[in-house]
Amino acid sequence: MNTELFLGIIVIILVAAAGVYFYLGRKPSSVAEPTKVEPRVLARPAAAASGEAAKEDAPAPAENKPEAEGAADTPAPAQTPESVPSPQPVADTENFFSEYRPEEGDDVQYEEPDIDQMTEIVVKIKSPEPFTANRAWLVIKPLNQDFGTPLRIQAKNQITRLWEHIKRGGTYTDMVVTLQLATRTKTVDELTAGNFAAAVNQVAASLDADADIVDVPSMVSQAKAVRALIDRFGITLSIAVKSVMPLTQQRAVEIARACGFNTEKNALVMRDADSAAPWLRLLPHPENPLMVTLELTPALCAPSKNPLGALFSVANYIAARENAVITDVSGVPLTSAAIVSITQQLRFFYEAMSKQGLDPGTRRTKRLFA
Repeated sequence: MNTELFLGIIVIILVAAAGVYFYLGRKPSSVAEPTKVEPRVLARPAAAASGEAAKEDAPAPAENKPEAEGAADTPAPAQTPESVPSPQPVADTENFFSEYRPEEGDDVQYEEPDIDQMTEIVVKIKSPEPFTANRAWLVIKPLNQDFGTPLRIQAKNQITRLWEHIKRGGTYTDMVVTLQLATRTKTVDELTAGNFAAAVNQVAASLDADADIVDVPSMVSQAKAVRALIDRFGITLSIAVKSVMPLTQQRAVEIARACGFNTEKNALVMRDADSAAPWLRLLPHPENPLMVTLELTPALCAPSKNPLGALFSVANYIAARENAVITDVSGVPLTSAAIVSITQQLRFFYEAMSKQGLDPGTRRTKRLFA
């Protein structure tokens, strides 16, 4: 009897233990569902995930509400703050004005603005408060048009107090806008001057700044004076080399490169080492296939560099290689007396340029004659 009672008690204990185990074993499975949401959250696009970065360290909610599951299934799209402007217009404006940066490059800075009162219209704009580069690119949009001659814009950096071309991330206090009055192919006329004045006025108004703008008749008058200088001193000096056999294009390129020329578009060009101005060109003769022409632009090369000597040095090199003779462009051989005469005329030419404030081989002459 005692044995049966003992066995009964053991059976009851085992049944109770199984019930407890069964109950405790099923309960964790009911709260394990939220862990299934985690892979879907991690799989969100980077743009959406970044918006939730601040929430990753927060404790998990006590209940797995239906709203939370719905949000996990369909991630909310990333929102762009309205205060961030679209970069596209700024980029377009920046690329447009990169065409008018100075020869030395983007990193050039000056204690004073790089301007030329003789050959440019100069407008100085003083802002009552500093302005960022992004704002500057927006306010100069009225200048984003073709005036026919080079336009340059410089600004004074608030931190360095130096003048530079507008750079991303900079802050500025003042601005200078310049428009070249004339080039070889274009002269500022009354219509262009009026459009320029109106555009600069809009820029100044956008900055709540004052601008001293030259009146249109004065701009036109000054442009005509610069045009007269270009017409007078924008000449070229040409000689030719005449061979017994036509000079092929490939051979001409080989000879020119040996003399320091570079291939640019459809011409062989030698540039000044300091100003990078294209002062000497090697061209095919327009009429005679037995001849090639060397064209010198005296205004683009300083007399100290002996441009005439360099011209005849190249001509002599070609003549020696091709068993040719040096001639004028009509094919008449050049004599020693002719060369002496050319040398004297070139000296008088340089003296006349200097008297007009145009020193050959400088940045000013490059802007006018290149």
